[in-house]
Amino acid sequence: MRVPQITLFARQSGVEIAPYYKAHEGRPLEGRIALRFFRLEGGAQSLRFIVEPAEAFDLYCRMRRVYTAVGKESLNHSFTGSDGEVQSRLTLEHYSHGGKSGFALSLHRGDEQINVPMPAERFLYAAEFLRHLSLSEAWVEVPER
Repeated sequence: MRVPQITLFARQSGVEIAPYYKAHEGRPLEGRIALRFFRLEGGAQSLRFIVEPAEAFDLYCRMRRVYTAVGKESLNHSFTGSDGEVQSRLTLEHYSHGGKSGFALSLHRGDEQINVPMPAERFLYAAEFLRHLSLSEAWVEVPER
């Protein structure tokens, strides 16, 4: 089986973007998109940020806006985990420091942060891939009758 997925690497981190599904108790499966951020050094650590198809399209739109102007945009999520309420913030950034500029995706959750810097073409590719998944993962499993 082939699964659409991309992995973007930086020196010490990376992000994997792939289809995902959400299972509700007593409800049909629904399509989602997972952004899994991970570190390449310092032990195996990863954080996952799950978005609905419409949110993936919103991320695409935000990434296009960030691409055209230096700045940041963020998408916040909160969920109830085993330790209580958990806040996550996905940040899309176009930065410029000391004559150098670039792009980054980063995920902040509590004290954890994983930042994945990348060149413009990778940033735009990730945006287009999110746009693609926003359509292909807009599904709900319906039982056959």
